[in-house]
Amino acid sequence: MAMKLEDVVAVIEEIANPDTQESWDNSGVQLAAGPVEIHRVLTTLEITDAVIEEAEEEDVDLIVTHHPLIFGSLKSVDYRDMTGSYIVKLLNMGISVYSCHTPFDKLAGGNNDFLADLIGLKDTSGFSSGSDLDMIGRVGQLEEEMSLVSMLDLLSEKLEMDPEQFRAVGKPDSAIKTVGICTGAGADLMDLAAANGCQLFITGDLKYHDAQKAKALGMAVIDAGHYGTEKSFAGNFADKLMGKTAGQIEVLESDVDIDPFEMI
Repeated sequence: MAMKLEDVVAVIEEIANPDTQESWDNSGVQLAAGPVEIHRVLTTLEITDAVIEEAEEEDVDLIVTHHPLIFGSLKSVDYRDMTGSYIVKLLNMGISVYSCHTPFDKLAGGNNDFLADLIGLKDTSGFSSGSDLDMIGRVGQLEEEMSLVSMLDLLSEKLEMDPEQFRAVGKPDSAIKTVGICTGAGADLMDLAAANGCQLFITGDLKYHDAQKAKALGMAVIDAGHYGTEKSFAGNFADKLMGKTAGQIEVLESDVDIDPFEMI
């Protein structure tokens, strides 16, 4: 069984409409390696050398990523640069790439909803911003109050991560009921999370001054890492794509752990 590239792209965009992406984003087709038929698709958080090797070994025709392969302006393709080397390798192998970034963050059942469900949040919605809802994040309620320490233990269990991989701001015994989430790098939503009454905000890539701001706001924050909060993408998107293509193509979830940080 097989599908044309444009037909697979149409299904992907039916799952997560690219028109919903943020203005700074670059979701969509990153590489179209030719008018080829797609037999096998690999889903992964992002492109790395190890992912490209995996795609070659699995005889993949298309890779679907969360993080865009091409972000911002691209003025040249040079095999000596990281992105350029990826592009050259993939085109030589005839492998196309589609990236589904902020549309999947906002999607019902996407990255943020997945994490919210994982930790048992109820009554979830986007952050209220005036008369609008900012759907790139989520806010919800725990069934019962938990301490910050208990939330760290819960995240460690649910994300299958070592507790030492987390960083936290706040009092260990603080009572938490309302939780905000922005998977990936969501420090820009910290004010909005506080305005929505969040006692805890879970995100990744927290900087020093972000942590100081959270402390000043009196809001607890857990930095569970960019990778940690978004590693669910590969399996989550694979399930959705398999459900929409009904066996017309084979969809594989990447086995590569692309987390660049090592516990030493």
